[in-house]
Order: sequence, then C-alpha cells, then structure tokens
Amino acid sequence: MLSMANKKNSKLKVILTDTAGVLCLMLVPFLGPIPGPGGIPLLLAGLGLLALNHDWADRWLGYAKTHSDSLRTIFFPNVTWVKWAWDIFSVSLLSFGLWLSFVGEGWFIRGLSVAIMASSTTIFVLNRGRIIWLDKKVRPGSHRK
Repeated sequence: MLSMANKKNSKLKVILTDTAGVLCLMLVPFLGPIPGPGGIPLLLAGLGLLALNHDWADRWLGYAKTHSDSLRTIFFPNVTWVKWAWDIFSVSLLSFGLWLSFVGEGWFIRGLSVAIMASSTTIFVLNRGRIIWLDKKVRPGSHRK
C-alpha cells in the first residue's frame, strides 16, 4: 500500500515539475525583449526543471552551460579599453535609469526605468569577470583552485 502511494507521489512530482518547466519556457518569448537578461533566466530555469526528468533537456542545458563562457568572452573581451567602455556605459545607463525613475510618470516609464537599471547592473556584473568573483563569494566551497 505504501509503495502505491509513493508511485502516485513520484508521478505527481514529475507532472508538476514538467508543467513548471514548460510554463517557464512558454514565458521566455514574452520576457525576451526586456532589456537585461530578459528571458534567459527563465529559459535556463525551464530547462533545469525539465532536465530532472528528461535527457534531451539535460543535453540542451549542458550545451547552454558550455557555450555561455564563449559568448561572454565575445561581448566582454580581455581588452582594457573595452572593459572601461563597458563600465562607463553601464554606469551611464544606470544613471539614466535612475533619472528616468524620478522624472518619469506612469507605470510604463517606471517599469522601463527598472528594466534599464537591471540591464546596467547585468552589464556591470558580467564585465571584468565580476560574475565569477561574485559566484566564488556566494558559493565558496563549490569552486576548485
């Protein structure tokens, strides 16, 4: 009897996990155009949830993890003037977003200002490998030296 209850619970977990993963993937096109990370976190979350039960999603998630470093090096190369240009751009973008949040009226302008500030923060953290440094500080035991 207990075995039957465990089977029902595991099937329910699979159904709920898959449903949450598919819902995340369905929201990606709607959040993709938003400045900043947009739908990327939802895409990774959806694939992560689906990867718990499906090999194809696990392969796609592995592909995304493998190629994320190469994409970051394309946009943020190890060139001094490019690093400074991204820093100046991100601080300028943050300043513009802050100014827009104080001056702008209406829900759309306020939402746009938040999206601009999120974009600038994302750029700032990805530049100069700050995301790697931050990851090491947040999860100190997970990195090998």
